[in-house]
Amino acid sequence: MKSKTSAADATPDGQRAPSASPVRFSLDYLIVIAGFGLCRAWIVFSLSASVSSFEARADWVFLVAGAVAAALAALVMTRFVGSLPRMHERLTDIMLGLAASSALCIPAATCLDSASLLMLGLITGGAAAGLLQVMWGERFAAQDLYFSLACAPAAAVVTGLVLAMSSDGNLIAFITLPAASIVLLALECRRCGIVWKTGLPEGQMEDDPEESEAATEREGGGASFSRARASHGYLRLDAPSTKLMVSIMVFSFLVRMLDAFPIAGDDPFDLLGGIGSFSLVVVGAVFLVLVFFIKDRMNISLVYRLSLPVMIGGLIALALVFGERAPLAVLLIATGYELFDILAWVLFGEIARRMGPGAAPYVFGVGVAYMFLGMAAGYVASAVMIPLVHEGVLQLSAVALVAVLCLVIIAFLVLPESVVSSIPLIKGAGRRAEKPTDEQEERPDSQLTLEQKCAGVAEACGLTPREREVLQFLARGRTLSIVARDLHIAKNTARTHIEKIYQKTDIHKQQDLIDFVESWEEN
Repeated sequence: MKSKTSAADATPDGQRAPSASPVRFSLDYLIVIAGFGLCRAWIVFSLSASVSSFEARADWVFLVAGAVAAALAALVMTRFVGSLPRMHERLTDIMLGLAASSALCIPAATCLDSASLLMLGLITGGAAAGLLQVMWGERFAAQDLYFSLACAPAAAVVTGLVLAMSSDGNLIAFITLPAASIVLLALECRRCGIVWKTGLPEGQMEDDPEESEAATEREGGGASFSRARASHGYLRLDAPSTKLMVSIMVFSFLVRMLDAFPIAGDDPFDLLGGIGSFSLVVVGAVFLVLVFFIKDRMNISLVYRLSLPVMIGGLIALALVFGERAPLAVLLIATGYELFDILAWVLFGEIARRMGPGAAPYVFGVGVAYMFLGMAAGYVASAVMIPLVHEGVLQLSAVALVAVLCLVIIAFLVLPESVVSSIPLIKGAGRRAEKPTDEQEERPDSQLTLEQKCAGVAEACGLTPREREVLQFLARGRTLSIVARDLHIAKNTARTHIEKIYQKTDIHKQQDLIDFVESWEEN
């Protein structure tokens, strides 16, 4: 029987390597959680920005600007795939300039009571927030599913706590929140060995874009990305992913439409920052508890299964009170939405990982654009309907019942549970069916391709989806540096995945692992 004591010290080349520090990986989690949470808190603060001389609602302006910026980022990243690092750097510079402009304009508008400065601050802030969320999405996609499952709900808790501890009209928040989020993003990229402006590993330059892309394909990392682009000349979401995007837009529309209606009576959670902050903290905490205790048995469909009835229950409660936006109904609606929102961010990361390296800006750009457009449409609809409700022309209960109908249509026709469960790469779900390359040619004595053998080994040894991807690189003789580069992860992260593969397979050297995979036969 082989000893497992030295497996943790093995590298792809069969050499011993220092063990990864748990503190480092804990810190990576904390940085992403804090940075992404602060980014979303900044968005909420910006949506509540106002001046006394500007009576009309302006939150939709912020959201439309964010949706346009995210959509343009997705378009740029897919159309100019041959020079992704250069485009990435330009978008980063634009985001920094827009964030600085918003940080100056919104506080100045509040102090000077200037409507024009407010509008400028909302437009630049919305565009910056859209781009910043896309860049945080890259950090989600650079890790595995379980990293996203932990970070997305924890970031919601951070957002809720920041909102609960901050007072309305806190002008410092418009400066500190985006600045802190951007600094943490740059720090996390540095820890992962990534130049955050270009998205390239440190020390790697893009002298020749075409050669850079060709080299990536030769190493296997960009193969799926290139195939996804080659089918239509550019990246394109598959049907389940598109349905997810449409659904999050509808969810966002319904919630923000009802969110603008005044609550009947006092908010029972006012001391905790209001119902919105309370729901963020509670839902995020419950989600984290589920992830911690269930771990590898976590069922993404369970979250979706919970979010819909909770939200529908809140809408029915809202309809039954006939025109009053009761706190309990609002809490249920917010809870159901936050569950689905967390789920959406986790699935965005999974979609990006399935499409391959370089696809994250496109996927998160589309996702943020759909989300922001839904929220903007919801605020515009509420601005139209609130006067009608006050005049008695329209009943809030009727609006709630129509919202229930929309969610039922989403649940049964647009995004049934089977579609949700087909997205995440859990226990072999969503495997990519790819044509074997020259290195994946089937052996004379076997009908299995190298990918199929890796999948069999992964299932038999209990490897995670990310470890299965790393295994495919190792089985082709790739080194640690190539694994980290092509999967867009830090070397220490790649080393940890490799160590776990050696531990779970009880193998100590890469050549032994290659032989083990090549000799694998389907039972």
